[in-house]
Amino acid sequence: MSGLTVQVIRQYMAPIKELLDDEHVTDILIYGPDEVHVRRTGKGYERTDIRWPDADDLLAAVRAIGRIVKRNINADQPILDSRLPDGSRVNAIISPCFERGACVSIRLFPKKRLTADDLVGGGSLDAEGVAILQAIVASGKNVLVSGGTGSGKTTLLNVLAGMIRPDQVIVTVEDSREIQIPGENRIWAALEAKHAVRIEDTPVGLRELVKNALRMNPTWLIVGEVRGDEAVDLLRAFNTGHCGAGTIHANSAFDALLALENLVRMGGRDAGVLALKEQVARAIHTVVQVNQFPDESRKVVEIMEVEGLDYDISPAHPPYRLRPLYRVVHKGFSREGQVTGNFCVEQRPAWIEELKMVPDAPMPTAWRD
Repeated sequence: MSGLTVQVIRQYMAPIKELLDDEHVTDILIYGPDEVHVRRTGKGYERTDIRWPDADDLLAAVRAIGRIVKRNINADQPILDSRLPDGSRVNAIISPCFERGACVSIRLFPKKRLTADDLVGGGSLDAEGVAILQAIVASGKNVLVSGGTGSGKTTLLNVLAGMIRPDQVIVTVEDSREIQIPGENRIWAALEAKHAVRIEDTPVGLRELVKNALRMNPTWLIVGEVRGDEAVDLLRAFNTGHCGAGTIHANSAFDALLALENLVRMGGRDAGVLALKEQVARAIHTVVQVNQFPDESRKVVEIMEVEGLDYDISPAHPPYRLRPLYRVVHKGFSREGQVTGNFCVEQRPAWIEELKMVPDAPMPTAWRD
């Protein structure tokens, strides 16, 4: 969209224009015309003294944004979920689901794309952790980035995507575009879901996009967030030679595999429990878990290699067998309330010999002979 469109949106959202332009603001919550909360980098939410003239004025602003992004929001369709021209995400709910004008949440993305060096500087991981991620990508291992809301999954996925060689074909599939891959000479197609604006419109969901992406002969297939029946086709793609990555909501690497398994099952994949577990174990080579802590810091807490299934524990229902490659060791909190600890490399992956065969592949110091 044009710069003019951005100006128009800021005009309708005039009361929070200063927040929208603040590079330190990451989230804005509007709970009616007289309640606005803001979250800045590294801090929790704080209530502001910002007010709209009244509930109707706020409602008019939301409806105007809906028209600009070509999404209806009315009594029949009271929920709006879309991406603004600058890449920010906006979600709004109006009557009859919310009575005080509108409930709006805005997720702002940094003007500067974060790099691996930024993550190291911010304490999300160390240089060895970056080298391990680079080795995983260089070896073409499928990666599932797991974590909770706001833990930094998409940020890390962007960093991983930037590690892919420029001569490899990348196709990204997202509900709303957030992935940005640096480099002018990238072979990259970005696919985005289409939502129905009118009753007669035909939506195009992630599953349809994943199916089509496979026809585009990608080297890497990246799904911004795996959360529905697209998991079925994604699992099939990862098991048939495509390199891939995606994010999923889960509290640990082990839970991430269970979550993917459940999504595939809910998507109608007709397979027995054991057969499905075997497919998941073969499809996902690595799980990277990122967590957000009480001090608002975000860290890569573990990088786990998926070795397969542990039939010794239960032949009929074997759990996933994971090999820890990297993790954070917590020591507690400082007097200022900051999380303290250090990162450590655990074990070398089973595919270390494959990595040695990759020309110019990065080799973490702890993995060297």
